[in-house]
Amino acid sequence: MTKPEFIPVAPQAKRQRDLRLDFFRGLAMFIILLAHTPGNTWTLWIPARFGFSDATEIFVFCSGMASAMAFGAVYLKKSWFLGTARIAFRCWQVYWAHIGVIFATVILLIALDKTGMGEEGKTYANWPSIVRIFSHTQEYLFGIFTLNFVPGLFDILPMYLVILAMIPVIMGIHKIGGRFAVFAFMLTLYTAAQFGGYLRLEAKIDDPTAWQVALFAFSENFDFLNLPGSPWNENVNWFFNPFGWQLVFFTGFAFGVGWLPAPPVRRWLVLVAVGYILATMPFAWHKLHGAAGFLAGTDLQTWIIETRSFIQPMWTKITVGPLRYLHFLALAYVFWVAVGDGGVRLNEGWKAVVRSVGQRRLLALISAPVLVLTAPHTYTAEIAAFMPSLNAWILEHYWLIEGERIGLSQLAHLLALITFIWNVIGDQARQWLIRDAFVSIVPIIRKVGTQSLAVFMVSIVLSRFNGWWLDVLDRDVWSRFLVNGTGFAVLIATAYLVGWFKRQPWREDKKRNPQAVGGTPLSGTPVGQKSGQAETLRA
Repeated sequence: MTKPEFIPVAPQAKRQRDLRLDFFRGLAMFIILLAHTPGNTWTLWIPARFGFSDATEIFVFCSGMASAMAFGAVYLKKSWFLGTARIAFRCWQVYWAHIGVIFATVILLIALDKTGMGEEGKTYANWPSIVRIFSHTQEYLFGIFTLNFVPGLFDILPMYLVILAMIPVIMGIHKIGGRFAVFAFMLTLYTAAQFGGYLRLEAKIDDPTAWQVALFAFSENFDFLNLPGSPWNENVNWFFNPFGWQLVFFTGFAFGVGWLPAPPVRRWLVLVAVGYILATMPFAWHKLHGAAGFLAGTDLQTWIIETRSFIQPMWTKITVGPLRYLHFLALAYVFWVAVGDGGVRLNEGWKAVVRSVGQRRLLALISAPVLVLTAPHTYTAEIAAFMPSLNAWILEHYWLIEGERIGLSQLAHLLALITFIWNVIGDQARQWLIRDAFVSIVPIIRKVGTQSLAVFMVSIVLSRFNGWWLDVLDRDVWSRFLVNGTGFAVLIATAYLVGWFKRQPWREDKKRNPQAVGGTPLSGTPVGQKSGQAETLRA
């Protein structure tokens, strides 16, 4: 009998990563760095300043979709036990990532103090999130390792850790009762978390009404969902309540495993989503409800402030209030529609709207005077740095808008600047911006999204360094551009470096040429010849 010939079987095609998932998760990483950098005015332009939801929802939602693709398949193709083992391994990784980030930050701040540079009289290691490690070392270490102490800035990964640990429960419920049983569990737990979160507002209400007193009494039944966050103060809980945030995560998870269908693309749905986003803006943007906003002192602002306070349980970040959750869904839907079916516009970009030369000249002429008239209020920091007397005169006498209400002027300047530049540059430049330039940036942002855990860890430590660096450079428009731009570059470099290590390039030669090691020994021994030296090399 002849030995049957071995016919290799083609490997199963690997599932392609979703362009949109990695792209938006990458954007979230850049936004989180900006938000965590102390004294960074670029945070005035992140999504959280204009609406209830922010980059945290993007990160958690996309992580839910990614988990569905990475871990859900193990449950569906293998078994509940193996899927749970895979989750346990990921929880182990995230736990030690959390511990490592904390101590890396502690060492960094100690090192920054040793340089003797920075803001005069400021000790960076006295930052409230880490200072007790020096004065209450035993309690601090025990609390950190047991997750009984979750200080500010280090609170996202513990929340993510608990939600990951809930995946086996969700998959078990699905196996028993199907997707609707899962949705019922998610909503029940989310509702309970809302009551528990509402209980935390009791101390902030000086004169509660009768119905509030009754609601507080009922909410005490759910206080166990408020996880303890400080060994020194029993009234301090985790800032991110995982039992509320699980709804965001498992919404993404449900889309990822196919329990929820993709929403239809409808014009009226887009208009409803945009309308809701705009309607929530007055209650989120500090220039409308803040003391220095351009509505300061008006009856309208008083109504906005009172309404914002009344609906606070509905938009709180602690448990992802219902209005906040809806805001994220509306925002996600708009951008999901914007990037096209399957994220096609992330590959092809957009086409510029064709306008006549006369129309473009008219728009440029209209925007130019607005650009000039709003300039004094827009560049107050730069004018103050070079000509303090001129800046004082502008704030006192400039007739356009009062000095304490410059937010509207700055916004008008930004819109006029964009309109002017867009209509002055040529057709080729416009098309290059929204097609070629955009498409060339997408892979970089996606790369950051594919390595989100490593990038997030670096961003936490980097944000404290960037805050110190801004203190050294003395904050101005150019130093912020330098520090933020360098921070973005570090995140990008981190993503590519981690991706390089994960590819295991030291094994690439063997993958390309299987006989490089086993087929043609380095000693020159012919293939198939038994040789002690060849066997040693193979070992």
